[in-house]
Amino acid sequence: MKIYAVMIVILVVLGGFISCNKQEEKKETGRVEEKKEAKTAEEVAVPAGHPPVSGTAEHSMVTGRETADGAKKGSENIDELAVGHPSGGDVKRDVRVPDEVKSKWKTISLKLLDKEKKTESQIIAAVGKETPIKGTKLAIKVVAFLPHYTMYDTYISSKSNEPLNPAVLVELLERGKGVAKGWVFANFTTFNSYKHARYEIVLPAISSPR
Repeated sequence: MKIYAVMIVILVVLGGFISCNKQEEKKETGRVEEKKEAKTAEEVAVPAGHPPVSGTAEHSMVTGRETADGAKKGSENIDELAVGHPSGGDVKRDVRVPDEVKSKWKTISLKLLDKEKKTESQIIAAVGKETPIKGTKLAIKVVAFLPHYTMYDTYISSKSNEPLNPAVLVELLERGKGVAKGWVFANFTTFNSYKHARYEIVLPAISSPR
């Protein structure tokens, strides 16, 4: 009987020890999971002003002005990388011009630079029409003008009617035939998708409709 009682005591002690070990293992597992979740949150975090990794439908560039200390400031976050911006003149997304933009912006002032002759022509182009360039066989067609160029997942449009990020979709024609087409920005010229070996089109800074 004494031996039997001793065995029972030993079994009870072992059972308690095993139970304690399992509880410690659960606590350790919980701590590991918390660390994993914290690490995941750190990996997902992106710098301020960067477009969200997912769940967003728009990317917008707005006017960035240099301050005295060299820092840029604007009315909202600036996506200077122009994520998904068409290159080489290939317009991959539909362009949707809001009615309020169409009614307000009828003509756009442009500059045509002849890099061969080193001359510059000032042009007042009607939106949606071809504008002949005097003294040449060229014409410029303003396909669309967006005062606040904004890129969405499936289309390009204007986020507002204010000239925060002016951009114009233009086509250069020679004897009625298109020879170059693409976007020209007033503020972010490095993102211009319009390219031509000789004729450069410039969109000057815009403050109000003509």
